Amino acid sequence: MNDRTTTSPVMTLKQTAAYLQISKAHLSNVIQGKVHGVLPIRSFRLGRRVLIKREWIDEWLENSRRSAVSEC
Repeated sequence: MNDRTTTSPVMTLKQTAAYLQISKAHLSNVIQGKVHGVLPIRSFRLGRRVLIKREWIDEWLENSRRSAVSEC
């Protein structure tokens, strides 16, 4: 990842997918709530662009980790 991706507080779909190490298509499905058993990721649109705050991703990762641990 480049420095801009790791320091920007708001990321594009492509940057977020790279940050999470998943495809853009899978990320889009997660955002839309189409992946069974996975919480949707908060995002917002600016025109046609889908943008995600880094803090939302970090919260989503933490919540996902907690729900995975509580299910065990």
